[in-house]
Amino acid sequence: MALILADTSIWIDAFKGKTPAIVSRMQTLITEGRIATCGPVLFEIKRGLRPAERKKVLPLFDALVWLAFEEHMWRAAGDLDASLRHKGITIPPMDVLIAAICLHYKVSLFTLDNHFHAVPALEIYSLQDIHESP
Repeated sequence: MALILADTSIWIDAFKGKTPAIVSRMQTLITEGRIATCGPVLFEIKRGLRPAERKKVLPLFDALVWLAFEEHMWRAAGDLDASLRHKGITIPPMDVLIAAICLHYKVSLFTLDNHFHAVPALEIYSLQDIHESP
């Protein structure tokens, strides 16, 4: 089964229980071992956690598939950002890194952030996919 990188927006939604379908799907994908994470997502999650939440949340990330950001990927991320800006598209730098990781590892991105749709060749795992079987 294919890996899916869950973006910070999905984690926040799931932790807060905002969208029951996202909570349920994340539980299924985690159980199946299909959820991946990366440095930028972990960075964004850690910076928003309260001390009491850290003990509960961070061990979950230790159990996920880790997608490393290798040296050559910095160049690819810079090129991706430059090509988007040339088209008049500005995406937050952390999200450019997340997109570059997904493109490098050929994994889908589960996100609620629409700006990722502007990244060519990036496969988005959409809310409609929640209702499909894995």
